[in-house]
Amino acid sequence: MKKRDIIIIVAVLVVAAAGFFAMRLFSSGADYVYIYVNDALYEADPLNEDKLIEIDQGDGVVNHIQIKNGIVRMVDSTCPDKLCVKQGDLSAESYEKFPVPIACLPNKVIIELKTQDKE
Repeated sequence: MKKRDIIIIVAVLVVAAAGFFAMRLFSSGADYVYIYVNDALYEADPLNEDKLIEIDQGDGVVNHIQIKNGIVRMVDSTCPDKLCVKQGDLSAESYEKFPVPIACLPNKVIIELKTQDKE
């Protein structure tokens, strides 16, 4: 490997690292909880306001969602497997690192975190 190749590799790594840290520094972070039911927006709430939400779709299909201390979670669901409840807590920090929504597929409920202006 030539000296020029090493310089190019180091320069690319430095630029990539700078971009990564700049993105993290200037990231606004998620500040709203968006709840979708049957692929339609059901409700959008600030992540910093504590709230308990009941989604009753009729026919015994019910989900309970809790927003508390900047964390959202599915506390209860009538779905058979309860995987949505087992997904645990979702915060702005965890969602930024691993952006996977809470999903109750049998009841067709999706919980995502976003900045308010992204909807």
